[in-house]
Amino acid sequence: MKKINLLIGTFLTTVALSHAVDSYSDVVGYSKVSIPVGTRAVVPGFVKTAAFTGSGVVSGQSVGSSGLVANALNPTQVGTGAPDFPTHYLEITAGAYEGYSFDVSSNTGTSVTVAGLPSNLNGTTISYVIRRHLTLGDIDASGLPDGNVVLNVFNNPNVAATTFLYDAGGNWYDGSGSFLMNHAVIYPGTGISLNNTGGACQINFTGVVKSTKTAIPVYRLAAQNLVGPMNPSTNTTLTQWAAPLPADTVANVLTTAGDNNVSLTLLTDTGSTILYDGGGNPLASTLIQGQNALSMSAMSQDGYVVFNSPLNP
Repeated sequence: MKKINLLIGTFLTTVALSHAVDSYSDVVGYSKVSIPVGTRAVVPGFVKTAAFTGSGVVSGQSVGSSGLVANALNPTQVGTGAPDFPTHYLEITAGAYEGYSFDVSSNTGTSVTVAGLPSNLNGTTISYVIRRHLTLGDIDASGLPDGNVVLNVFNNPNVAATTFLYDAGGNWYDGSGSFLMNHAVIYPGTGISLNNTGGACQINFTGVVKSTKTAIPVYRLAAQNLVGPMNPSTNTTLTQWAAPLPADTVANVLTTAGDNNVSLTLLTDTGSTILYDGGGNPLASTLIQGQNALSMSAMSQDGYVVFNSPLNP
């Protein structure tokens, strides 16, 4: 096996987007991300094609639906000793919770049960899309150099990092190398950190460009929260967050040169969407390179960061 640390964030060199003929079709494409020697954090900029789109009434943790095949959205059941993961998630596509997503735990033909729906949605009708999760197995890592590749996923208040090893045969394993983990999930807007010791290389992503906001949970007790805009093609001009961040949040923009250094520190104010530099001065705008990551910390409470879609900035 080869060695590289995957943390969330990478450098985008080439992106091709194709727009389907009718305006209701998804914008799909691919990105070629250059990985220099050293540590880079990357945010995969795509999601999967919608498995279901509709609306329904919320009842507890269930949402009304129609025309689904019972149990088709259930979590994995690998049965090998490896942990199971959700296979699908429900994302709200309009209203105050646009961009918030929730793992699907089960479904019938007429309802979908998820985890974590806010209680104030109970009894309301929501518009939503259901998508299959992006997984480690969806990453085209064939361009990684020979040697060990170690992928670290953060954004977890309970563990410092979850480690995965890449096999030159194209598979991902758990940190011990015992269990196949291609089914491990990468959530929208979260990143992976790559420590490349084998020479400059490339990693590729493909999928659908999101047309809605993306809400990403950030945790006060996480060793690190790696997040970023779902923008695979160009720099994002960020003048403010799409929604207020938790109080006292510090967001460090990471460099793309492989040194994992901080190129810019952003501060927020309680209840505010305005960005400030490290000296507390309001920022007119901030450029975040395509698929680059922010490392967020020093929060006084858990919360969410919300980014606009590159299609609806």
